[in-house]
Amino acid sequence: MTQRHVPPVPTPEQARVQRTLRERAKVQGVHVAFGVGRRATDVTLAVVRGERLVVLGALAALFDGLGLDEEIVRSSETPEGFEIVIALLQPRALRRRVPGERRASELGDLED
Repeated sequence: MTQRHVPPVPTPEQARVQRTLRERAKVQGVHVAFGVGRRATDVTLAVVRGERLVVLGALAALFDGLGLDEEIVRSSETPEGFEIVIALLQPRALRRRVPGERRASELGDLED
């Protein structure tokens, strides 16, 4: 018997962010999908796909006003078009430190 992967049930905050991004993506003409971040401070990973210039032009409108920090994880050209993966994080001021767990943007904050 094989087990199938069951995606985790999103928290209310994740559901709110994902719903908002889906609505905005329709207006901007891009496709958005979601993943699970590896760090405790990650709210969600957003994968934005479409024609390169459309995706790049839509990013500000997609993420503006969410109250979250964004960090680009990667971008690539795929057979289906351009794709960019962005980690949406809790705001820096609200993040709790998790030993051994930092994003590249936090490397300047090393205290030790």
